[in-house]
Amino acid sequence: METLLPAKPWTRFASAAAFAAFGAALLLYPAQVRDSVAASLIYCMASLVPSLFPFMVLSSFGVRSGAGEALGRVLAPVTRRLFRLPQVCGATVILSFVGGYPAGARGVSLLLEEGKITREQAGRMMTFCVAPGAAFVVTFLGCGVLGNLAVGWMMFLSVTLSGLALGILSGLGKPLPPKVPSGVREPASGALVRSVADASSATVKMCGCILLFAGAMAILQGSGVFATLANLAASTGLVDRNTAMVCLSFLWEVTGGTGDAARLGASPTLYAFGLAFGGLCVHAQAASFFPELPLAPWKFFLFRLAHGLLSAGLFRLLAPLLPLSTQVVWAASSQTVTYKLSASTVPGGLSLLLMCAAFLVFVGKGLSRREPSPPSCAQKHPVV
Repeated sequence: METLLPAKPWTRFASAAAFAAFGAALLLYPAQVRDSVAASLIYCMASLVPSLFPFMVLSSFGVRSGAGEALGRVLAPVTRRLFRLPQVCGATVILSFVGGYPAGARGVSLLLEEGKITREQAGRMMTFCVAPGAAFVVTFLGCGVLGNLAVGWMMFLSVTLSGLALGILSGLGKPLPPKVPSGVREPASGALVRSVADASSATVKMCGCILLFAGAMAILQGSGVFATLANLAASTGLVDRNTAMVCLSFLWEVTGGTGDAARLGASPTLYAFGLAFGGLCVHAQAASFFPELPLAPWKFFLFRLAHGLLSAGLFRLLAPLLPLSTQVVWAASSQTVTYKLSASTVPGGLSLLLMCAAFLVFVGKGLSRREPSPPSCAQKHPVV
């Protein structure tokens, strides 16, 4: 059983102050919080849940069933020699860039829980296996928000190449990992059930973080704190007020930052930065998959910041390759972003989320009825 250490006095005081401040703010700005959370809930139901849930199932299934190890053998030369990671990590690295922010973090946490990688290797993977994914960047942002598929692909390429570069840098000087034979695998049927349970739990956590950060942003905007911070940043002369607002929004939460960037007609370079950085909301989602983040929080933040800056710089280098007609797309981005271009529907996303919750309840009951079995080397503890 994990032992909890007593909190330091200043930590308890800070927690109590934050609790009181947030509670008071909820009472002072109820309408703003309600509207912001409702808009974020629509986004989760219409776009996020339908697009990310299958990738999270796939990420978990690849680790549990051994399918990821089979693919890892194909990718072993790249995974072991460039990233200095075990060959089993290959599938998770790919899914982290294709599937979206939570898919990579969940895959890394499962590899660590299953004992297939060390804590140090998990920490290195978390420095670059957190990316927005093709569905968000190409389909939602490129086609839906900016109205141009080529721009979406260029941003996806910038985010992916810069992330891979960070992965290579994180492995410099590390020893070449040995070739480890395949371990014990779960039967496909059992692995699939547990993978759906993993993805259901991850989906609920992901949506909860987004709704919480949306409510907090509404408080910051309603109280004038957000505008004050933007004015302070603009007073330095380094950026104008609109750019400062977009940067702050991206630092807080990536989907809100995308909406503000489109509404204010931001530079495409800011999109590339915000997508790679992910925002504090994504950072909280990634950390929620681990009992304790396998690297220092400040180091995780700095690598996210480096990913954002590298992506922005790479996009500026690649932008001249775009056709001229695509570079005027940002001039028409001042209209409010809507999610009607999504192929999914709110009722469909809500149904999927409710089924996730119901599945977790039934799986939990089924596992609690099982007789406890003696531990063995071949059995791993179940993932919650």
